Amino acid sequence: MRFRLGLSLGVAAVIVVPSHALHAQTSASQSEVRYIGVTSFNVPYGDANQQVGLWIDSVSVPLARLNPHVLSYRVAQHNYGANAGDWVIITEYGSWEAIEADCGEPCATWVAENQPEEGTPRAEKWDKIQATFLKYYSDHRDELYAAPMGRAK
Repeated sequence: MRFRLGLSLGVAAVIVVPSHALHAQTSASQSEVRYIGVTSFNVPYGDANQQVGLWIDSVSVPLARLNPHVLSYRVAQHNYGANAGDWVIITEYGSWEAIEADCGEPCATWVAENQPEEGTPRAEKWDKIQATFLKYYSDHRDELYAAPMGRAK
């Protein structure tokens, strides 16, 4: 009986006492916040899905890797469940301002060096995969999250 009462009071204390009262000190890493952007959209299987993947691999990923404001970038494709054509892009930023900050010189240089010359077969392919990507991306959903790093692994 005493054990149950003690256990019940202990559980109640954890539920009722605010979490900040349980920690005497907060480390610097706990107060740091990262901002996570989650973009998702659906592309049917087949040629369109392959073209979207090609655009992401050929353009989106290289630009995200160059962008000094992007701390991490992940692209995931649906693996199991009801929404078989889903794509999810997860981007991590160090500040709210970084979300809208311009990539600047690294991205401008990459575009200048990689955009194909008009009228070439490569330009036709570039335009085709870009148009397919934009067709499906136009219905994308964006979510922004604040992630306190004190809760991170």
